[in-house]
Amino acid sequence: MTTPLQVLIIEDSEDDTQLLLRALKKGGFDPVYERVDSGSTMEVALARRKWDVVVADHNLPHFSSFKALNLLRENGYDTPFFIVSGSIDENLAVEAMKAGAQDYVMKDNLTRLVPAIERELREVEVHRDRKQAQATVEHQAHYDLLTNLPNRTTFRDRLTVALAQTGRNRKMLAVLFVDLDRFKTIVDTLGHTIGDKLLRGVSERLRASLEDGDTLARMGGDEFVILLPQINRADRAVHVAQRILEAIKPPFHFDQHELHITMSIGITLYPYDGENADTLLKNADTALYRAKEQGRNNYQLYTPAMNARAFERLALENSLRKALERREFLLHYQPQVHMRTGVIVGVEALVRWQHPDLGLVYPAEFISIAEEAGLITALGEWVIRTACAQNKAWQKAGLPPMTMAVNLSARQFQQQDLVETVARILKETGLEAKWLEMEITEGIAMQNADYTNVLLRGMKIMGVKVSLDDFGTGYSSLSYLKKFPIDTLKIDQSFVRDLTTDASDAAIANAVIVLAHSLKLQVVAEGVETAAQETYLREHDCDISQGFLFSIPLPGLALESLVREHLQKTA
Repeated sequence: MTTPLQVLIIEDSEDDTQLLLRALKKGGFDPVYERVDSGSTMEVALARRKWDVVVADHNLPHFSSFKALNLLRENGYDTPFFIVSGSIDENLAVEAMKAGAQDYVMKDNLTRLVPAIERELREVEVHRDRKQAQATVEHQAHYDLLTNLPNRTTFRDRLTVALAQTGRNRKMLAVLFVDLDRFKTIVDTLGHTIGDKLLRGVSERLRASLEDGDTLARMGGDEFVILLPQINRADRAVHVAQRILEAIKPPFHFDQHELHITMSIGITLYPYDGENADTLLKNADTALYRAKEQGRNNYQLYTPAMNARAFERLALENSLRKALERREFLLHYQPQVHMRTGVIVGVEALVRWQHPDLGLVYPAEFISIAEEAGLITALGEWVIRTACAQNKAWQKAGLPPMTMAVNLSARQFQQQDLVETVARILKETGLEAKWLEMEITEGIAMQNADYTNVLLRGMKIMGVKVSLDDFGTGYSSLSYLKKFPIDTLKIDQSFVRDLTTDASDAAIANAVIVLAHSLKLQVVAEGVETAAQETYLREHDCDISQGFLFSIPLPGLALESLVREHLQKTA
């Protein structure tokens, strides 16, 4: 078996060229060659093809091996170079080697040429592998392996250069910190393989949302950062953020899983929000956390007041870590009243934090922090257990059985052992499963519809009721609504608030009621605060009312007194 060899021969004799070719063929090569005898023809040949080796006669009438070697190196080629001569003394041979020739061979002993070429080709291959390995290491040092985006180091370099250029041109630049909402819950549920596929898919959509000259980088985990260099107006950054939020809306499909995700974005502008890379990145991260606090799936422009808020948040997180141990949490219960009979048929458990310095802290202030800090699982289990124990205590005290509704956070919902945890708590507290109702929001349900379906069926088999909260505010999907084994739809208070004055809200509320009843589901209206709202909902066959019109959320003993008082009035 012969080895292909691209050989450039510098020789003025065709006979000597043929002798050379015969020696190569005899040594196992299949040479493809070109013969040249001057500097100009050599340059043409070098441009025409990539040569494996160059073999040059030492002395030509108007050219020489030394001139050929210099021409080769000056043009940036490191091709192995061999001198073949009828007469070359030892000193010239040594000089040729010092100049960069790999070897020299006498024409009367061409058998030495083949092993010399073989040796150098092996060296070339080793050098190429080493060079490629070095290039790979260099690439890995500056680019993210999963998404092939610039990494944190490269982004900082580009941001530093852009700051210098922008400062000279007296223009603006923007930094956008982008983070996937609740990414960890997806990984905890579906594994790192799906998580990696999602990150690659997200990076592709982000890249498609940007223009040439913008930089998209992955900072690590589910965090991305974008540089918009030399912009003229701040609203360019806002438009990019809006494009990203729209681009991420369509579901992702991986291995038969449909994933609905959202993103939060923090924006800083140079020179207003910082004059160096560290400050801009820090403030963009602060704005990102503000976007998370505002309910996720939005963008926030940095303001100096956010730094004070960030310190407050850190202090709150530190206190939150000790709150469970110190038994600082408590539950309040808001009654749910049947709209036809006026009977209290259930309550919703609402967690509160009795902070030693801040007083009563409401969930909006600490639930998102608990999720981010990884504390929500322990807190959520405490809420379920406390609510179940309270409901059982009411029953033992002689109150008629009521449904206890408990909210599940996104992180709780993704617990692999959630069904087993609920079953254990019911057994420990002695509460029958039919008196517990687990509430999830529409957005949580649609993050991974297949997983939702499996988990909810587990709850139903156990006998626990399931309600879908905030219906109509997220990724409404009637096809999944039909498949999900749920018992109750809750009309979000944003539709109840103006339903007597806003025709659109009234139409939505009425449509939810009709839809729910067609699917044999109960309807609970949240946030009922006026008699007019209650009258409208009753006239349109809403089943249950919950809101300040009847009662604010109350501690356990106060709720028990309210139920007894109500029973006396309706007896």
